[in-house]
Amino acid sequence: MSGTLILTGAIRPSWRGIVRKAPYTRLVDYLCGIRRWLEIETLDHVIYCDASGCRIPEKLFGSEKFESLTMDASEQAGRFEAGRAELESIQFILRHSRKKIESFYKCTGRLFVENFTELQMKIIAAPNAELFLRKWYGNHWADTRFFYIKAKTFQRLVEPRIRELTGQAYGGHVVESLFYEFLQTAWRLPQPVFLGHNGHTGSIYDGTYTDEEVRAAMRMLSLYGLEYFGIRQ
Repeated sequence: MSGTLILTGAIRPSWRGIVRKAPYTRLVDYLCGIRRWLEIETLDHVIYCDASGCRIPEKLFGSEKFESLTMDASEQAGRFEAGRAELESIQFILRHSRKKIESFYKCTGRLFVENFTELQMKIIAAPNAELFLRKWYGNHWADTRFFYIKAKTFQRLVEPRIRELTGQAYGGHVVESLFYEFLQTAWRLPQPVFLGHNGHTGSIYDGTYTDEEVRAAMRMLSLYGLEYFGIRQ
């Protein structure tokens, strides 16, 4: 039992509708989350892609199953909305990852899913399912913080429609509404238990990282400096 996890992120977000925006704070979140995910034995490939042109070097974690990619979708995120840049990151990963990806779990990079093993078992029990989603708490939105999808399904259903995501100030078509359209044919995902902060409001989800995990990430930043991660003040 193994799998690929894609973590999407932007250390320097350009979209205005974000409270948790400071690069240092976000980078601490990403480092804590990546370390947690690398401890999951049933994941053999964890890929982080930064969409703001920054980087998290692979050697930082000393794990062969960690892959780090970088692109810059800042213009799209600033002009449209963060979800469009997120999908472009996934598209970039599928094209440039060092391993061929048949299917993947996707999670917002600053978060960790505490009940991941339970969700993974449910997904594995339905090998023919192409997409696992959870309905959002609002009307006509799917929860895109965490989902599972086969790579060919993403390329067939999602990639051709990325340019539709023009939802400035959430007034138009956003990634959550796009995935909501797939709920009729998707397998319903139970509630993920999220650790981490909401980027839009700054509030904590179901829990957050331990003080020791945060201190370890901060020590790492102190040791290397922000420029090591491509952040220039």
